[in-house]
Parts: sequence; C-alpha cells; structure tokens
Amino acid sequence: MWEDFYIGSKAFWNTASIEKEAVNEISRRLGLPSLLSKVLVKRGLYDTEQIISFLKPAAKNLYDPLLLPDMDKAVSRIIEAKEKKEKVIIYGDYDVDGVTAVSILFGFLCSIGVYVTYYIPDRVDEGYGISETAAEYLSNGGYDLMITVDCGISAKDRIEYICNKLADKNLKMDFIITDHHLPVPGMIPEAAAVINPNLENSSYPFKHLCGAGVAFKIVQALCKKLDMGDRYFNYVDLAALGTVADIVSLTDENRIIVWAGIEKIKRCPNPGILALMKIAAVNDVDSRKLAFILAPRLNAAGRMGDASRAVRLLTESDTLLIEKLAKDLNNDNITRQKIQEEIYKKALEAIESDSKYSSEKVLVVYGEDWHHGVIGIVASMIADRYYKPCFVLSVSGDIAKGSARSIDGFNIYSAMEYCADLFIKYGGHKQAGGITMKTADINEFRRRVNIYAESTGLSLIPTIEIDAEAEPHELNIEAAKAITALAPFGEGNEPPVFSMKGMTVINKKRVGENGEHLVLNLYSKGYKFNAVCFGMGELEPCIRLNKAIDLVFTVGIDSFMGKTALRLFVKAVRTTENILNRNKILLKAAEKVECLDYNRDWIYNVINNQMVNRDDIRLSREDLISLYRFLCKSGSGTYTDGQLFYLAEELSRGEIRMNYFKLLAGMHVLDQLGIIGFSCLAGGEYGVRILESTQKASLEDSALYSYLQSLQQAVNE
Repeated sequence: MWEDFYIGSKAFWNTASIEKEAVNEISRRLGLPSLLSKVLVKRGLYDTEQIISFLKPAAKNLYDPLLLPDMDKAVSRIIEAKEKKEKVIIYGDYDVDGVTAVSILFGFLCSIGVYVTYYIPDRVDEGYGISETAAEYLSNGGYDLMITVDCGISAKDRIEYICNKLADKNLKMDFIITDHHLPVPGMIPEAAAVINPNLENSSYPFKHLCGAGVAFKIVQALCKKLDMGDRYFNYVDLAALGTVADIVSLTDENRIIVWAGIEKIKRCPNPGILALMKIAAVNDVDSRKLAFILAPRLNAAGRMGDASRAVRLLTESDTLLIEKLAKDLNNDNITRQKIQEEIYKKALEAIESDSKYSSEKVLVVYGEDWHHGVIGIVASMIADRYYKPCFVLSVSGDIAKGSARSIDGFNIYSAMEYCADLFIKYGGHKQAGGITMKTADINEFRRRVNIYAESTGLSLIPTIEIDAEAEPHELNIEAAKAITALAPFGEGNEPPVFSMKGMTVINKKRVGENGEHLVLNLYSKGYKFNAVCFGMGELEPCIRLNKAIDLVFTVGIDSFMGKTALRLFVKAVRTTENILNRNKILLKAAEKVECLDYNRDWIYNVINNQMVNRDDIRLSREDLISLYRFLCKSGSGTYTDGQLFYLAEELSRGEIRMNYFKLLAGMHVLDQLGIIGFSCLAGGEYGVRILESTQKASLEDSALYSYLQSLQQAVNE
C-alpha cells in the first residue's frame, strides 16, 4: 500500500479520454449533470432513445421469449405434460442461479397444476451438472419429462446413459435442456427442446441471460401461450436474485430483469426473500445487497448442506417453515464464514512461510481436508489480496480437489488445459474452474502452471478503470443523485469511478475499532469534500496536512437526521502526479546506484533536463549523520521501497533535505564503511542491521560517496 502511494506500483490508473463535445451536447439536450454525461459517453451511450432506455428500464422492452431456440417446442411439451397429468422433474444446480431457476419453474408449474418435483445435486458428493448418482436415480423411471435449468448443455453422455437404461426397462422420458453456459461442440444432448441463447443457431438478441433468466423466459412464454398476461412477473424477483448472484452482465435485458426484480422486492417480495431480508436486517434493497447479503445466505444451503432447502425457502407458503428455513440458512452462513476465515488464515500462513511464492505468478496452495464448500471463496480472496491467479486445493488422502480463480488477462481454463495430463478431472472458464488430481502431483502442477504463466507474459499490475476525471464544481448532491439512475450496478455496469488530482488535505482521522479506516477532509478550487478510505488506515502517516494528493473514488449520499451530504468513497490514493513522476525518477536513479552501475551520463542528463534538482543527488556528512541516528533509533529491520520513501519524508521534516535516492545511497555508503549492514532481500525488501563498530570511518573510504562527490562537481561545471 505504501508503494502504491509513493510510486504507484500497485495499480495503474487508466482514465478514459472523453469527447468533451459529446458530453456538452448530451447535457444540453437532456438537461443532465455533466458528471453523468461523462459516464454515459464513456459507456458508449450517445443517442437520446438509447440513453432514456438505459436510465429508465421498462418491462415492455423485454424480448419475445419465443425468439429463443426451441422455446415453442418446450412450451408445447410442458403444456402436453400438464394436459396428460405426466410427472415432471426439474434438475438444477446448487448455486444461487440454479436454486432460483428451479424455484421459478417449480413455483409456476405448480401454480398451473403440473405434477412436478425437483432434484438438486450435492455440491461435495456429486458436483456440478448431471451427476452419476443422479443418472442412476433418474434411470429407475418414474418421470415422463425432465427439465434441466442452469446445466445440461454438455451432458450428452449422461442423458444417453439415462435413455439407454430406461429403454432396457421399456421406459421412456423426454428431456428439455435449458442452460446458459457455452455449448461444447458434439456434446449437446438429443432432446425434445434445447434452449440456450448461446447456441450457434440462436437469433436471440441477448446472449448473457443466466440460468434463472432462461427459466424466467420459459415462464414468460408459457404465460403468453396460456393467455395468462403478465403473471410471469410474480417471479421476476427470483430472476433478479439469480442474475446478480451469477455475475452476468447487467446490461440490456438483464438490466430490466434486475431493475424490475428490485422494484418487486420493494413492493411485494417473495416470502422467502422477505424472510432472509428480515433476518439479515436488510431494508432498502439494491443489487449490491442482493449480491453480498442475500445471495451468500442462499448459497450457504449448498455449501454447508442440502441446497434444496433454498428452493423450499423460495417456494413454500407456510410462514413458520419459511422463517425456520431462513434462520437455518443464516446460521449456515455464519458457520460458513467462520470456516472460510480459518482456511483463509491457514492459506495465508502457507504462502507467507514459503519464499518461493513471492516469485511465482500463479499461487497453488493446499491443506488437509479443507471444506470443499468454501475453497472457491478462499481462492477468490487470495487472488484479490495478491493480485495473482490462485488454486486452492483440499487434500484427502491420495486425492486433492480444488477451485481456481483468476485475474484480468489470464485465462485460467487455458492454464488447466496446459496441465491436463495431471488431472483426473477439470473444468471451468477463463475466470474460474475446478480440478481433481492426485495429491502426489500437486508440486509438479505448481511448477508447470507457473511455466505456463511465464510463457503468457502475464502482468501482475492491476488496472483501476476510471470513467472520468471530475472537476470540483461537478461534485454535488444533485450529480450524485443523478448517478444513481445508472443503477442497478453489477458486472458490465459498475458504479462510476472518478478521479481528481491535487486535492489538499485539511484534516485526517483514523476510524474503526482498530483504526483500519481513514476519513479525510479535502479542499480543491474553493470546494470542500468529505472522503472515506475503507481499509486504508495505515496510510495515515503518509498523508500530510496541507499537502496535495490524487484520489480515485465513487460518489454517494449520506443521510443523517434528515440531512443529506455528499461523500466520496475512496478506492485509491497517491501522492500527486508531479511528485509521483519525480519519485519514479529517483527510484530509477537509486536502482542504478544500488547495482553499482555509476552511469554519470544518465544522472547528469536527468538533472540538466530539470527532472530532479542538483541537491537531490548531493549526499552530505550531515545527511549521513541524521540517517544513522534515525536508524539507530529505529533499530534493525526490513523496509520496502514505499517505507523508504516515507522514511525520507520523515527525515526531511528536520534540518536536512532527504529523498529516496539519497536515503538508499546513504545506506550503501554506511554499509561500505562497516557502520551498518545493508542488503537486498527476497520480495524486493531491504534489510538493515546496526553494527557495533568502535573504529572511526572516513567518508572517502566509501567508493560510492566519492563517486557522488565527483558527480556533483561534474554537474556544477
């Protein structure tokens, strides 16, 4: 974090170039604040009709469900099952998308008199898709029609197996496959209907429906065929929950579904959703609360036990039973959080205790009998912490099962394909996956997956995408309220991110139980702002009062006792751009000195081009004395680049002028004189040891000090 503040090494700030004329035209034409117009232009929205449609989603803009491939066949077959009183089974996945998809279809089919039940596989014992256990159960007969939701598009072999087993008994069952995952060529099952917006023959206008979204479209089509009007909207809150939880793009039709779903939750929510909201103390619901408060509780059903409990919660009418199920899932979620935190700590200990991890681009960490229900979340947490792709494996005897999470720019599925011969089973997509392998092969996998990562040129520098640079006069409550019209926020429609440079700090305060957060009062061009920096409390010493900083932030409104105020929620903070660039020059100069590459011409040219001052390279006896006293006071220890920049600032508050270059050079000089021990450690850190020396040292005995003196003379000439 300190490195990011002083030299911007942790993240690259990518600010989009905005067409100012287009921004001004949209603001003039539609009467919108310029801050909102900047975001609209950044997101490719110029046309008036396009903008109004985006800012004001409407149910009338939902696409005709019959445009989905085989939808007409599926509707006819379901109506036939209703009329013939056939037995129908819905097969769905155990995650939130799966259980909401099952709940939508199950609830509606029950309401029109279809004899229907459902099957959800066990996350640990059966895994994703149509499991072997399920195939055996289904091949025993008893059902006339099976409808898959959120799975089945590549289950050709399993469905053929079920059909053959049934045929041996002179039995038959039809299949309707509904899914949203990408089809695998040659693996699409033979069925009465296959509904998937991503099929090659699909002309559906939107490709990013989730499993619950596809189930919602089936109910919409059935209502259309059965002249039931808009009764399908009874299930839009479930579709919204599944859509947000599955992290599909919240644009186009998904935006309408989530917007309409949130509106329904505010008016007349599904009883199960209402029970979860009550137990989680959720009031004014939005997409973020769906994703981070309600969805984890539904997911806990499958992570910690039987996922079908989530379907019961969302489809039951018995109030007491609903309340009990909500309480059970809430308790399961608390248990999940505890187990998750324990495993996360163990994984961090394993990473921090093995120095090899610091040089590896992909992290592979494992432990004995780690809970399968949470290792995917742990992998995601580790990937976020280190900004590296991560595999977390649970070892049970000779077999290890794991989950993978990636970062932008690294296709983790391709990485798994590269190591495919080491796996018993694997699957996933570019951002996430799962593997099963022999425990004995873990170390070889760790070695090989890093070879693959090196070959791809994977960059481990994250990028902060900034929608626009804000001007102080643009930041006000009216603009913040206008920004909320872009909601619901989520994948593909993130909350707008802004930057502002050269904001003066007029007050600062650490807050939170352990001072983990930071509150700043800022000033720029006559305007004052309040900003909250969550999780950045340790930066407080770096941020000086009456000094300027650059910020990346989102905007929000705080309401308290009837009063509203604008609040900036900080995502990143650093020293101002001109100082940042100067620090990078000093860092580069220091690296040349550190490597004893005394490149006189390079430093000479940097000074002549006024990128740094002459005094920035002049190391005096007073500088060295002050540095030595400070180090003696601090004691032996380790420092990162960022901490050395901070240390240079601290020393400059006294009578000397210090910077990173002089500080690092000074440590080398003291090391050459035998006064301290100074060394470069693994992971880019520096080690300092205070030596007990009674001998007097002459500065001229240091080759580096003599070199810097001669360089100063050359510059003066």
